[in-house]
Amino acid sequence: MYYKPIFLFLFLLLTGSADSFAQRYNFRQYDIEDGLTQSQVTAISQDSKRRLWISTLGGLSCFNGRQFYSYTKTNGLNNNFALALSLGKNDEIWLGTARGISRFNGTQFDNFAQTREWVGKLVTSAKGTVYGLSSSRLFKTDKKQITFLNVSKDPKETITALKVDENGKVAVALHGKGIFYLEQGKWMAHPENEILKTFVINDFFSDHQQKDKLWIMAEDGLYALEQKKVSQYVSGKFTAIQQDAKNNIWIGYSSGAYYLTKNGLIHFNGKNGFSNNAVNAIFKDIENNIWLATDGTGLFRFIDRDYVVFDESQGLNSKIVMSLAKGPNADEIWIGTYGGLFQYQGGKIKEIAIPSEVDNTRNINFLYNDRQKNIWIGTVYGGLWCYNGKTIVRMVSDRHSIAYNAILEDSKGRIWVSTNAGCFLLNKETKQLDWVSKQFGSTLLETTEAEILVGTQDGVYIISNKGQTKALNLPQLTGSSVLCMTKSGPQNLLFGTSDNGILIWDRKTGKTRTLNTAKGLASDHIYSMLLDQQGILWVGTGKGINKINTKDFSVISNNNEPNLLVECNQNAILQHNNDIWVGTTKGAIVYNRNHQVPPTVPPYIYLNTVTAFAQSKGRQNKEQTIFKGDELGRIATLPYHQNNLNITFTGIFLANPDGLLYQYRLVGLDNKYSESTSNTSMNFSSVPPGRYTFQVRALTKSGLISLNAASFSFEITPPYYQTGVFRLLIFVLIVLLILLAVYVILNLNERKRKLRLKIKLEEQFKVRKQTAEDFHDDLGNKLTRISVLSEVLSSMIDKDDTEKRSIISKINDNVNELYRGTKDILWSLNPKNDKLTELIGHIEAFGREMFNNTHVDFQSHIDLAGYDGKLSLDVSRNLLMIFKEAIHNALKHAKPGMVVFSATVDGENLKITVKDDGQGLDPIGSMDGHGINNMNVRAKRINAKLDINSNASGTEIKLAIHLSTLMRLKNV
Repeated sequence: MYYKPIFLFLFLLLTGSADSFAQRYNFRQYDIEDGLTQSQVTAISQDSKRRLWISTLGGLSCFNGRQFYSYTKTNGLNNNFALALSLGKNDEIWLGTARGISRFNGTQFDNFAQTREWVGKLVTSAKGTVYGLSSSRLFKTDKKQITFLNVSKDPKETITALKVDENGKVAVALHGKGIFYLEQGKWMAHPENEILKTFVINDFFSDHQQKDKLWIMAEDGLYALEQKKVSQYVSGKFTAIQQDAKNNIWIGYSSGAYYLTKNGLIHFNGKNGFSNNAVNAIFKDIENNIWLATDGTGLFRFIDRDYVVFDESQGLNSKIVMSLAKGPNADEIWIGTYGGLFQYQGGKIKEIAIPSEVDNTRNINFLYNDRQKNIWIGTVYGGLWCYNGKTIVRMVSDRHSIAYNAILEDSKGRIWVSTNAGCFLLNKETKQLDWVSKQFGSTLLETTEAEILVGTQDGVYIISNKGQTKALNLPQLTGSSVLCMTKSGPQNLLFGTSDNGILIWDRKTGKTRTLNTAKGLASDHIYSMLLDQQGILWVGTGKGINKINTKDFSVISNNNEPNLLVECNQNAILQHNNDIWVGTTKGAIVYNRNHQVPPTVPPYIYLNTVTAFAQSKGRQNKEQTIFKGDELGRIATLPYHQNNLNITFTGIFLANPDGLLYQYRLVGLDNKYSESTSNTSMNFSSVPPGRYTFQVRALTKSGLISLNAASFSFEITPPYYQTGVFRLLIFVLIVLLILLAVYVILNLNERKRKLRLKIKLEEQFKVRKQTAEDFHDDLGNKLTRISVLSEVLSSMIDKDDTEKRSIISKINDNVNELYRGTKDILWSLNPKNDKLTELIGHIEAFGREMFNNTHVDFQSHIDLAGYDGKLSLDVSRNLLMIFKEAIHNALKHAKPGMVVFSATVDGENLKITVKDDGQGLDPIGSMDGHGINNMNVRAKRINAKLDINSNASGTEIKLAIHLSTLMRLKNV
């Protein structure tokens, strides 16, 4: 940045011109009405959360862009007269007051050892050490005590300035000795101290762009040291200096402030939007905003906008600017208002008198520059006038009842005038209006075909070269009031309407498109349009001013400053050099097209508090937990009933705090960010148990998102009935209940089965007993009778009749055999014989009976080891028949000398054996084998294992059956 030195006489000249500079700059003031503690501001600083801390003569204030928070002696501050301010480590606020130093950690104040004099300056080094000035003496504090330091060897040294640069290096200015820097614990002199010691330096800093350039605020003005040469830029007694993001220099003064740029010097004061009070400090924040601390008018923020405003405060009689035109001189602008005609030139505004005594002449409706550099002036019922370079003359005679709305000079030099009475052509010689069309017109435009378009309250009409008038065939304009028209390129015509935005008509293709609020316009009410030399379309609407890129007709988004909310006036728009002038109901808005806006820094956001509470019957319970400060950085654990959360947060965007929006999400419940909202608190109700992280980010209306996302992680513990242990216990309990139910059902079924079995067995017992009795009584009697009858018959037959006696003998034998078989059946049917011992005993008795009166020796070996289980009828019957058959075969076929019957219990098995020493089975191999087959079938029937071993030394029939199998076979 190149600055031209301004010497004393130039300074006085610029001061005088600056005081009369007729434009109002953009400053935002904050005072006690906004919440500032006191209006005498002494110092400004900014913490890591981008909050501003402001010291005043009434205490300390914290500002987040929307709200001030105040801290005074009531809160623990040692004295309300705060003169110095510095930010320490961990955002600690160090405050220098009339009673020493206070440190504020955000919660409470700690007051340290007192100094004898007021503390006038505080800075913090890169290591976090706080240095200060008290009565021109340098000191430092280590949070316990204050230690005064000596920079030079002179015990009476006077420190005139204390500074810390962007890297945290501490520097001081000594009266008569120059500037010294603290490096590695030692004070190092500036290499140009021979030059610097001639100045009484009150403030200094190195240029941000030219590091070898040192700016010096001395007692008599602003200087710069560069290449061993000192140049004075501004003369005067100043209070503070600062360099902004565009490398321009701000200078605090006893009456306002000065702004030094490459183009000159501007004095900001009460006449152009600032204050006439003294400026105590100037601060540049992280967003590159410039803040000015004044003595009595509070805090000001300079809004580096690309426009300024001319209104009644700069000399206009009315802020309703209806028309604009270039003046006769190159740097002159004419301004038409409803309070008269005015001229802006050389930074001054003065009124231009129209030679008429009619009051309506002051109601200027339009101004127009023709090709002959005449300025046409149209009024509302005050006539049509023209400035011809010398005087203003009336151009129409006796037409006071006409409101002149628009004027146009066509390519043939003809003057078209649109009025409330229709459209006319002006005869310059006779000063008469020749009527052309009756349509009430508000705007005029000549096409490339030399046709005249008239914008009316009912669309657009075309006046041909022959003077014929017809409606423009565009259905989109039917019924719409057209307030302004312009061209864009060789074939596009643009129509500004009162309710439908801008209609873009491509005359070559016939296609149309619409720009409206849905596409980004501030309003659908379009009053004025201007296509500048760079191809940007400027649009004045009912709610602000828009810029449109004509390459794709997209609305150019504004910077992050709030949109200027003004109502523009019809066709009041003008380009003059690099400035765009727009007439509005709040004055003339002048945009500088070459204005450079500093780069925008994204906003910052942080959490304030998180409140977790329980609800009972729709009302908030007293039971709640509040997290704030360092607690927000830890993972919080909440009981299941405190699952309602209120989270408050603050977004910092000091350039436009009202335009800040927020997006949030609750990770674990919804991973997508919400729609943008302006609310600074969020409520979550009945959050289910689980782990969550709340995240919120700030964004500007132009879409700039904060670099950080404030977050809070927490876990809601489930109730006992939702824990895994409880669920496992419930599962186990359910399984046990199921098993118990199954057991009960099975047990009941078993009991029913046993009961049915018992009943059935009892019935079988009765049936078997009754059958045995009946069988014995009936069949036994009849067998006995047959036997008796056969004996009777035998006695009646002759003894010599052997054939008959042989038949009778066979009858007796069969009866006896049948009787013996009947006895076995009867024995089996008798329930009392179901025991194993009864069965074995019966088989043994049968064997003894079979071999009685024979030469065969029958022996038995019985050892049941005390076991005497109850057998089923089927088992008992099959075992009996197997071994009766075995004994019978031994007697009938084996011709043994000895037969041994044995029955033993070996562990869990019952073994029954019939063994003889006869001739074996081979001699009888040709015999029918039904007996042995029946034995095998019967063994399989009762799941027993039957082995028959036979050889020349005898035969052994062995049966083995498991006791459990034996007892499972029940009578059913």
